[in-house]
Amino acid sequence: MKALRRWAVWIGVPLALATLAGYGWYRLSDTGKRWRYESKLETYCGGVLPYEETVAFTGMDHERGLPHDIRHGRADRGYDFCKVADLYVTVSRLPARASLGNTDWDQYLPAERAEALPIPLGGGWRGFTDLTNTAVVLPCRNRDTTLVVTAIKDESHGPGQVAEFVTATAAKAAERWDCDATPGGPLPSIPNAGGVTAPSAAQGACAGLPFTREERISGVKETRTSGASPLDICVLVNDDYYTTREDLYYLEATFGPYAANRRAQGSYMTDADAGGSKETYWASARCPDDRDRASFVIRPQTATTNNPGFAKAALIAFAKRAAQQHGCTDLQLPR
Repeated sequence: MKALRRWAVWIGVPLALATLAGYGWYRLSDTGKRWRYESKLETYCGGVLPYEETVAFTGMDHERGLPHDIRHGRADRGYDFCKVADLYVTVSRLPARASLGNTDWDQYLPAERAEALPIPLGGGWRGFTDLTNTAVVLPCRNRDTTLVVTAIKDESHGPGQVAEFVTATAAKAAERWDCDATPGGPLPSIPNAGGVTAPSAAQGACAGLPFTREERISGVKETRTSGASPLDICVLVNDDYYTTREDLYYLEATFGPYAANRRAQGSYMTDADAGGSKETYWASARCPDDRDRASFVIRPQTATTNNPGFAKAALIAFAKRAAQQHGCTDLQLPR
């Protein structure tokens, strides 16, 4: 019996030391760190985060780099929210014509206030960045679902790197959830956000508006138009040298789930496809790959605007041009 105990001790001590050494190697070695990181990434945020693009934000730190994620809803309808280093990421699965409350929309399509207007991502992607929020939309052809990946960035990474992460996440999410979608290709460099320009120089979302019918308009701020971004925006401003700058009118074209969100939160809009009153007008159209009708809206921004004839004419011109660029049909305009 004593011999047996001595044999157990003789075997047990090296085994314990080997176990301790193995644990230390797993905790401290680069290979061990990579294994732990890969293991967590397999299920983190629904398991749709791309390895290389995620590591660019977190390094191999799976604890501080991947600290928190939650799932709301189901695989066909819901969202995964997670934090990737200092980047806040939401991967949403929205059914067409989704009926959501305002709070729910804020969860599915989150956004922080941004100073810049949306910039199309290009590269064939249906997405944008305003240098604070970056989003990509992927409609699924084989099911009544649209994928939307949104990232609210920190200040330590450039918009191009965030866009690469978002597009790679969208592509992986489509593959994981059997979404037959058309992803884009390599992303071009993100251009600088534009400032206020003269109405006569408008080439983007503000081009072609009847500026001569509103004499107070001295400048415009506009998004570049690509026919792919889910948001096109035009702001008409009074930027005269002798006055304090004021935004006069805000025109917005929204597509896919962003259009559904706009209609849900636009208290001035009715269930009609077009309408308006008191200088607020809206129109709608049916666009390729989108089951929700696109929405085109003009809203006055100051109490000094009092030109409903211009507002209606501007909305019609804006809606016609945006619908044509996005390949939309069945354009319904306010009478």
